[in-house]
Amino acid sequence: MNCIVCGKTAVKFTREGLPCCSRHSNSSVKKPMCPECGIEMTLREGKFGKFWGCKAFPMCDGMRKI
Repeated sequence: MNCIVCGKTAVKFTREGLPCCSRHSNSSVKKPMCPECGIEMTLREGKFGKFWGCKAFPMCDGMRKI
C-alpha cells in the first residue's frame, strides 16, 4: 500500500483510516474534490476496499481510488 499524501510505502494509518507513511501519520488529510461535479468527496468502503466517493451520490457517481 502507498501513502495517500506522498506515495511512499505506507506503514501506518491516519485518524481517518487511510494508509500513510510514518512522516504523515499525524497530519490531517485534505479531502479531494469530485472530478465530476466539484463537491467534496467522502471516504467510503466497498467490496474491493476503500475509495473516495462523491457526497452527492446517487445524483453524481464520481469516485477516486485511494
